[in-house]
Amino acid sequence: MLHNFMLTISKILNTVLNFSFYSPPVYHTGPNNLEELLKQFDQPIKEKTQDDIIRDYTIKETMVKLEVDMLAMEPSQVFKGQQYWTDNEGKSFYDWVPCITRPEVIYCSYGKN
Repeated sequence: MLHNFMLTISKILNTVLNFSFYSPPVYHTGPNNLEELLKQFDQPIKEKTQDDIIRDYTIKETMVKLEVDMLAMEPSQVFKGQQYWTDNEGKSFYDWVPCITRPEVIYCSYGKN
């Protein structure tokens, strides 16, 4: 009798554990077939409104400030630079010089020289 009861319980548990109550959500993220894709290309380009331009600019400025703040938390970068000079007689000289700079300085001055 106990054996039959245990078999019944194991069958119930197997049925419950193998049956899933969860079905993953389906998201419609874009065209699903060629007809919908072609219809999407026939639509006119959305013109940006003044609010869209202001929002995009605000997001860009916020992200730049965030990037500078994140770089300010990093340690200084140390590397060797090369110094080149010539004397009055025309002889060329090279020398290695130590350079230390902050990461945010490199980020803020990129493309400005």
